[in-house]
Amino acid sequence: MKRTATEIKNESIIKTLRRIREAKNISRKDFAKKLNVTTKAIEKYENGRDNLSEARLLKILSALELTPEEFEKIRLSRKIPKGTKREKKVLSNSDRRSYQKKITKECQVLRSMRRMKGISQDKASKLCGYSRATIGHIENGRIELDAKRINLIIESYGYLIKDFQNYMEKEGLRDNIIDDCVKSIMQLDDTKLTLIKNLLKTF
Repeated sequence: MKRTATEIKNESIIKTLRRIREAKNISRKDFAKKLNVTTKAIEKYENGRDNLSEARLLKILSALELTPEEFEKIRLSRKIPKGTKREKKVLSNSDRRSYQKKITKECQVLRSMRRMKGISQDKASKLCGYSRATIGHIENGRIELDAKRINLIIESYGYLIKDFQNYMEKEGLRDNIIDDCVKSIMQLDDTKLTLIKNLLKTF
């Protein structure tokens, strides 16, 4: 039976991912830990028994420290660069993106969505396949956010893109409003605090 172009490409992707993992001397067991999945899950996709969604592929590439563009270049050339490490560029602190704090609305919304789900930064890092520091950098505006990264985080948290878009349109985010209310309540004396408590019971 003749294979489709999609099937041929998927097989190429799977083979390339495995070759890169092996070139980096990462065992399936260690790779499974990086992705917070079982070793059997790694075996299934590497043997072509499990389909790779775009979100899962992005997680795997992140664990391999590769961008989609770098991976595609390797896949098409069929050559695995030695060590498959990115070229290091020496930057001053002022040049490094992690030293440029730009908290955009996107950063605020992603942080809010995580907090509303009760997801810690540690758990978020495992869900997204990022380090904990990366999650912190994203929420503090120290990492550039593109559409693919945003989609990966949203899906990992269990949201839909329309949820993200709805939050982007809101003037105030729920968790921020709660934080502001708590700060105000903490400054009240006992008499006013009791009044607020009774008032809240009426809602």
